[in-house]
Amino acid sequence: MKSPRKLQKEKMELQGHFLHDSAFPEQQLGGIPSEVDLQNLIRDTEEKLNLNACSIDQNLKDLQAAFGDSASSESLISPLEFLQGLSQRNYCTQKRVATGHRELLEFLLGMQNLLKMEEGHEESVLELLLNISSQCGVAFPTICLASLQEHSPITALSMPCDELALEVQEAWADVRFSLRSHLLGKLQLISDQCQSEGESLSSADRVPQKLHFLHQLLFLYPETKVLSWYQQLQIKAVLGVLQNYERCSTGGEKGFDRLTLGFRSALPTLCSMLREDIKVLNGITEPHNILTFLNHAYLNTVAKELNVLMVKEIETAQKDNCTHSSKGGKTSSKKSAVAPQDLLQRERNFYLTSHQLRCLTQLTSTFLEMEQIVEDLATNCGFLNCAGESVRNVKGVLKKVSDDVEVMAAEDKAAPDLVLPSTEVVCLEFGWRATFRDLVPQMAHCVKVVLDDVCNKSLEQEEAAYASGFTSTITAHLTHTHGSEKDSPKMVAKFCADVVEQLDVFLPLAVAFGQDVLQAVCSSFVEVCGRVSCSLLARLEERAWAVPASAPLQNLPVLLASSSYIHQTLSHYEELLSEATRMPLTLLPIQRSQEVVATLHDHLTSYSLHVCASSVLQDAESHYWSDPRPFYEGERCSFSVHMWHYFLAGLRSDLWSTVGPVQCRQVLARVLCETLELFVQRYSRACPSYKRVNQIRADLTALLLCVERLMWCVCESVEELLRPDEALGSWMWSIHSLCNQLLGTLIILTSPLAELNRIFEGCSRSQDELKGQGTKWLTIMNPELFTPELLRDFSSSEGSSLCLFEILVSGPDYNPTLLLQNILHKDCLLLQILISYSGLSVDKTDEPPDPLSAGDEFLEAVFAILSSINSHPRALFQALESYLDRRHLWEHFYSLADSSKEELVLFKCIRAIVFESTASLQIQLVKMMQSYKELPGVLLPQQLPENLLSKIPKEWNYIPQDPKINEFSKSNMNLVMQGLSFVFTQLQSIVASLPLPLRFLFNMAEKKLSQHAKQLRPSGLLLWVLLLCLNQNLENGEILECLSKQTLQRGAKECLSLLAECLQVSLGQQRGVPKPLVHKILQRLEEKRPKWTSMQMLKARKLCCESVFERAEDRGVPAELTEQKIRQLLLELCHRAGGSQHLRRIHHSIQLNEDILRTVLMPGKTNALSECPLGPVVFFSESSIPNKHTPFNPIAEFNSIGHRHFDQAAVMEREWDWAQLLPAYRNMSHI
Repeated sequence: MKSPRKLQKEKMELQGHFLHDSAFPEQQLGGIPSEVDLQNLIRDTEEKLNLNACSIDQNLKDLQAAFGDSASSESLISPLEFLQGLSQRNYCTQKRVATGHRELLEFLLGMQNLLKMEEGHEESVLELLLNISSQCGVAFPTICLASLQEHSPITALSMPCDELALEVQEAWADVRFSLRSHLLGKLQLISDQCQSEGESLSSADRVPQKLHFLHQLLFLYPETKVLSWYQQLQIKAVLGVLQNYERCSTGGEKGFDRLTLGFRSALPTLCSMLREDIKVLNGITEPHNILTFLNHAYLNTVAKELNVLMVKEIETAQKDNCTHSSKGGKTSSKKSAVAPQDLLQRERNFYLTSHQLRCLTQLTSTFLEMEQIVEDLATNCGFLNCAGESVRNVKGVLKKVSDDVEVMAAEDKAAPDLVLPSTEVVCLEFGWRATFRDLVPQMAHCVKVVLDDVCNKSLEQEEAAYASGFTSTITAHLTHTHGSEKDSPKMVAKFCADVVEQLDVFLPLAVAFGQDVLQAVCSSFVEVCGRVSCSLLARLEERAWAVPASAPLQNLPVLLASSSYIHQTLSHYEELLSEATRMPLTLLPIQRSQEVVATLHDHLTSYSLHVCASSVLQDAESHYWSDPRPFYEGERCSFSVHMWHYFLAGLRSDLWSTVGPVQCRQVLARVLCETLELFVQRYSRACPSYKRVNQIRADLTALLLCVERLMWCVCESVEELLRPDEALGSWMWSIHSLCNQLLGTLIILTSPLAELNRIFEGCSRSQDELKGQGTKWLTIMNPELFTPELLRDFSSSEGSSLCLFEILVSGPDYNPTLLLQNILHKDCLLLQILISYSGLSVDKTDEPPDPLSAGDEFLEAVFAILSSINSHPRALFQALESYLDRRHLWEHFYSLADSSKEELVLFKCIRAIVFESTASLQIQLVKMMQSYKELPGVLLPQQLPENLLSKIPKEWNYIPQDPKINEFSKSNMNLVMQGLSFVFTQLQSIVASLPLPLRFLFNMAEKKLSQHAKQLRPSGLLLWVLLLCLNQNLENGEILECLSKQTLQRGAKECLSLLAECLQVSLGQQRGVPKPLVHKILQRLEEKRPKWTSMQMLKARKLCCESVFERAEDRGVPAELTEQKIRQLLLELCHRAGGSQHLRRIHHSIQLNEDILRTVLMPGKTNALSECPLGPVVFFSESSIPNKHTPFNPIAEFNSIGHRHFDQAAVMEREWDWAQLLPAYRNMSHI
């Protein structure tokens, strides 16, 4: 807690601030904020709250002083009591101001005659009334006089003490009626423009206009009436939109087609209108009233219109379908008519065709989409109007405020009581489902028949193709799935894909009609979905058991993927329908599908093992170990080993192109592990002749090299590869154990006898020498990569980059977590290689500027990703440093604010972030200048006649405004000074909103720009660019109007232009001789707050110092990049606009350049980056999308191990350091 003395000191310091300094522009921190940014945000918020408290206190004192005349006889009151006294809801506590009966009547009659006799004076009269109310504190009555007299013992302001004469009521009623007709006409005109295709106003322009007119109406009438009138206007507008799209059917559609197309076409317009009305109503009423308005004006109106149209279409369909039915059964079947004879009798001989059902499904989808949009908008409704009070007054602070009083007893018809003030919870009412009630039996029956028909036809087509001798399963690529990418298959059987596609088509019916009387539709869908799914699963099992008797092995991965797809689909349906319906979903065969998936998984793995054991590994000639002759003259390994490698390569290709990533790895890892067990058993029992020793050595060497290559494919992380957990019983631990056994067999069986004897004779046996071998075989088979340093400290070792890269490019799926880890590893080495070996690092100033190339798009993606990661502030600089050095681009940072130059894509991205950081500040400055009025009143739109102004009662003390335009006044100068103070107050917030990587990049650029050190010394490069960009935008009226969504007045433009000049001078960048007024403003600000601008600049610069970046890195250094932190970063990136697309673009570019990256990342070759600035790097573009799953190439796979050539001679001639290898096996039995 702060001491009272300290609080008093802060209060004294804060009193030097201007009123607008305590405003909170909508400034968002870039990415996950650093600790320093959070502390600064908290400190800045606390300071502004203190500023607000002081400002409120001072304004209340000023307001009390202004009311001094009326409150002079009363004792001093507290601020809370004073505010309660001003409340409109406490009218009875206010003193009335007696106005002469005759003067009031003459004034009202004067306005009445002016409005009746002359046109175009409505705006002037309205402004006059508002000025009188604002300047003089006169509250004009808005509610019924009778209700006022019932609840209040005193009369309203602006009335005589006795009862108000009838002629005064009639005159005021006529004036209000004329003004109301004018305002409602304006609102009607805006609504008509919204419906027209060539509308001249955008939504951003319409909202302020509607708010303006509604506020004026609220000045004249109570909120309930205003909302009712506006509601009627919007009901008419909604009906107009619906009927317009219904009539404008361009394709000649009829029946349900026309109905569906009409509502589908009207949906974007309706949602736009609804979104606009929420913004408008949020400025005048409470959230529960907004929801009530939406229910009546939109949801009920749409439901009623749909009901009217649906009744007509049902009658038409009933006549047409019954006519077709009477022509005979063949015609009905051709039309896909679906209703049995008994149902036709019960349902008035009415049925639906499959086409009509599809139209109704599309219509249902449209309304479900509308529901979601409306719910999303309504969810945010309560957070828009943060004040919690309706905005009832148009402008100014009323000196004397009364409750709304209406003097017009019966001026027009009572508006429908649709919007009532209420504290009850209001819910959205979607009544469109009731219009489908008469179609429930028909839809329920039609869903069954159509889906059964689709399933039967698909199965018949598949059976016909199979019977014709085409035993390979016809496949279809999936464009969308219902689960996570890790579990989603890529290719399935076509007959399954076709049926599931139709299930997805009719799913909206089940989701929408799952409760009450409509539940029959959902029940029918669930029933037929279960029946169809069981049929598909049975067919998949049937085709799986046909392998290998009458179908090839390639069918099994497709069948496994298909069963997984069905299981995923059913699980998705259960999740959706469990929320939308109360009925049990036991008919969905989820457990059955899960069992089929497990069965086919086991069938695929067991059959692959059977093939290896009974066929691939059966090679009598190769395994004749006692043969005294060398195998193939000692020039190759066994055929069984080679064919085993070839078989696994084919299995990998089939799995990678069809099955989901998780199942891919599981199947391949199991087959690899269990075939290795067979090899261990075979070679551990081998007793080769002297001539066959080289063959065993070659076999085991080739085996271990192949396993090393496959290990990259079955691992999801480096941790899983290098430190598998034995306790979890993972396949990886078993594979490592088997490979170590094979290595031991190789060493013991094939090492020279002399070395073997020397090691085992005279050496004590240790029981622990073989313990903890783990990945020892990897260090022996590939000592260049798997060094002891890599196994001990992975992140800092030289080969760690290649390990991460191999796991990334060898996996079956796109893994964003692993991709992000690759990007950030070793100072963004992967990105440095791609940029350095590409044409991006070559200066192309002599060439004409091209449209955005693939390289520029890649650079944009790199900037978007790295600039968002605050835990790695140096990453962006590290990735771009060589690019900026070689292109000599550091000078561009100094001139970044100059938008007239043609810039590279990198600097366009930087300027966009800088512009975004100051956007909210510019909007606040525009509001500040636009809302300022030199006098309480405003200039009237049209000059009122003098005889009307002379009739204003003298008791009101109204002073008309002088219409002449004055020179730049002292008040305007104070306003510019307030704006300048506001800019420097917000500097820290603006800098804190910039991501740390961008701040670090500017920090390093400032060090590179030593020739500009003098100009940058006071502010630093980042603040220099920020303020110059802000300065340019303040001089550009088009940008400010686009940002603020309002037209700038001439006075506001002048103030903003003067503010821009003041900023220029404060930075020392004035053009020519500054105006004397600029110096005067700066001097007055300095006198009022000495050295304050320099202090604000210094505080903002502290957010760009080295300590800030070091503290951010303490929480996210590469060594601490755990999977949890990576996932946190990934979640943030993917929630940003375009984040996922940027990551995929980088991933595709990495795939396109696998060979180059692998070559450069090889240990010992990374330092060659600077030697080759230009290389054959290809960046991702739409025409160069890498095909990750290329067709299996038998010749290429047979002669290669991964990316390396299967060099038999090299395998045979491999050298072994027996003296180093043998001691580890001294504890083995000598037998």
